[in-house]
Amino acid sequence: MATSNEDADLSAHAAPGGLSMQTDEAKAAVEEIKAENVALEEADLAAEAQAAAVVEQAKQLTEVAEDVLQELKENGPEASHA
Repeated sequence: MATSNEDADLSAHAAPGGLSMQTDEAKAAVEEIKAENVALEEADLAAEAQAAAVVEQAKQLTEVAEDVLQELKENGPEASHA
């Protein structure tokens, strides 16, 4: 059985003021996490846009490289004889 000193210690830990502080801290932590999630979503969208731009550039470079190779195949031997 708990002694009166132990009962006093337990009631001190369960004081409404302490709960309020914990609740405020929890609310602040939730708000911080929400803000971080929004920032991560924005970063994700930016990364997706950047990736799409890189893919488009890669496609363009591939097309140019194919055109250059085709021209070299068509004109390569003639250009060396001229």
